[in-house]
Amino acid sequence: MSAMSPYAASKVVNVVLEENSIAPIPPQMMYNYTTARVRAGKVPLIPINADNKIELADLEAWVTKYVTKKLSNIEAKLAENTK
Repeated sequence: MSAMSPYAASKVVNVVLEENSIAPIPPQMMYNYTTARVRAGKVPLIPINADNKIELADLEAWVTKYVTKKLSNIEAKLAENTK
């Protein structure tokens, strides 16, 4: 599968999030980051192709940034609470 709908992408993302002990995201979030932004005349946060599908490479790049940010936030909170 090289391209997928925002809904299908959310399923893939949630597997990765679960593996990293991060709360899942709702499918609507993926739609809002992609198709909804394009329809509003804005640049999508996750690139989409002409068929409004997310390419696997773009999804991988986004989920890597998302997981890194979430884990960084968790580490910062832990450090703050152990002072």
